[in-house]
Amino acid sequence: MTKLWQRGQRIVKAIINTKLILEDGIIWDGVLLYEGERIVKLGWTSEVEIPLDAEVIDAGGLYTAPGLIDIHNHGSKEFLFCEEPLKCAEYFIRHGETTILPTFYCNLNLEQMLEGAKRIRSVSKSGVGRILNGLYMEGPYMNGTGSNQKYILWGGKIKKEEYTPLVEAIKEDARIWAVDPSREGIEEFVDYVRSKNSNAIFSMGHSFAAASSCRKLKKYGLRLQTHHGDSGKASGSAQGTIGAGCDEFTLYDPDIYAELICDENGIHVQPDMLKMVVRTKGIERIILITDAMPLSGNYTNNEEEGIAYGPDLNYDYEGHLAGSHLTLDNACRNLMKHTGYGLCHAIRFASLNPARLLGIDENVGSLEPGKIANLILIDDMVRVRTVILNGEIVVQNH
Repeated sequence: MTKLWQRGQRIVKAIINTKLILEDGIIWDGVLLYEGERIVKLGWTSEVEIPLDAEVIDAGGLYTAPGLIDIHNHGSKEFLFCEEPLKCAEYFIRHGETTILPTFYCNLNLEQMLEGAKRIRSVSKSGVGRILNGLYMEGPYMNGTGSNQKYILWGGKIKKEEYTPLVEAIKEDARIWAVDPSREGIEEFVDYVRSKNSNAIFSMGHSFAAASSCRKLKKYGLRLQTHHGDSGKASGSAQGTIGAGCDEFTLYDPDIYAELICDENGIHVQPDMLKMVVRTKGIERIILITDAMPLSGNYTNNEEEGIAYGPDLNYDYEGHLAGSHLTLDNACRNLMKHTGYGLCHAIRFASLNPARLLGIDENVGSLEPGKIANLILIDDMVRVRTVILNGEIVVQNH
């Protein structure tokens, strides 16, 4: 039986009749207490005392989980984050995303990046915009083989006078930089970025780099692979040989996190490959992302060119894959569908793991006393019913 207790004048909110998704398990009959913006206590209903004056939130049997963290997200179906950050934030928070890194691609020029960063910085100070927590720079210095190739900028030789104004302007905002480890001059670039922000994280982006080139960047803070399986393949040394590149380096190096795009039809990464990557990396180094992008056309399937169609995917002007229209709640559901991993794992891949990569896990990413009450109430299909941001209910989906 639930116990009640008095806590003076301070109001505690109690989520009852809920199943709590923890880092490594589930409490099937749970209670979670939070006061202000911080979690106070959680546990089994029989063991948690609820203040007499607590505001009770009856979850109706839904799961309570930590808010989802999307580290790689360009924007909603309608807008890029760099252009309309608040509208994008309002869209994704409805899907349980309480921390997002807006992502800039290398088809943006310097002015667009600087203006976009300024808009995002302004919006992130209040309201729903608080979910925006820094930038993911997908470029500018990758190898130019990704989507929208007609519009990719920042080609040619890497020049310090070219990147200095960018790094100086966003050095505190840019949490992750995706680079091509084999590009000439890349070590000087990442060294300069780290000199301005020692916490900067580097990721292997679009690249045909050999594993040996990837290894050289570890001392600068290489800890991630941008959308595993879509970074490029290293060539073998001769006919009949197989090279080791970004994918292989990610799989065998225990320190590297692997981003996964889990779409409905398993097109970005096929189901058998998803199972292999999760098993190889282990549950501690998998991060679900959306790589969400605005709709760029009315593309439909073209099997003759070997291009598979997915209802939640985005395509560029040539019909090539260019991110997705995913939200992280859907990505979690797809991960379970394709791999057989459970709800606890899927939520971890979209909350605790990205929080640990970013170094923000002391405050977010799991249900623990002292952490910020960024919470979602979901069913077993990861359909988001309620979103709580910094202790405030901001979304109620019916």
